[in-house]
Amino acid sequence: MKKGFFIVFEGIDGSGLTTNSKKIVNWLNELGIKAIYTKEPTMSKIGLLIRDMLKDGADAYVLTLLFTADRSEHIKKEILPKLEEGYIVICDRYMYSTWAYQSIHGVKDSFIISLNKKFPKPDLVILLDVDPSIALKRKEGGKEIYEKLDFLEKVRKKFLEIASDEGFIVIPTNRSIEDVQADIRKVMKYFLEEVGVLNA
Repeated sequence: MKKGFFIVFEGIDGSGLTTNSKKIVNWLNELGIKAIYTKEPTMSKIGLLIRDMLKDGADAYVLTLLFTADRSEHIKKEILPKLEEGYIVICDRYMYSTWAYQSIHGVKDSFIISLNKKFPKPDLVILLDVDPSIALKRKEGGKEIYEKLDFLEKVRKKFLEIASDEGFIVIPTNRSIEDVQADIRKVMKYFLEEVGVLNA
């Protein structure tokens, strides 16, 4: 494999992003494929600032700029170097989360898109789609500003609109982790066969 591939998992809070992303990385490694897990916001100084602000509340435009700055560093320091080394980079959230969440907070789509237009586009995006009421039950005890039913319903709708426009694979996650993983692996296997990483 001359270069790696960039695969992104998106979805609302409680959709199973972290669990499924990490399971897929383990599965790929078991197949002998070099893969790493990463996520946004990162654990950089900017990322940690974002995490604090998500607990306390913040201006949507400020958050949009911070998410974008964090992403810029993430791409430069981690994503691109690993792609050059031939890894499959599995990213738990990317620019589409900023688009979905901050647009519902009132930031114009065009502003978000313009900030992110020079960043690399993923080779594959998988949207994990879950009913917001189920998502919130999974997130009990969460205190982030986004963890409210009416807000997550709007974000979910926005994600589905973006998925339709951008050609994402949508996988429902109202089900057991085993069923969800089986579907993700089917998608991944097809993709990896198409790009020549796995033999059909």
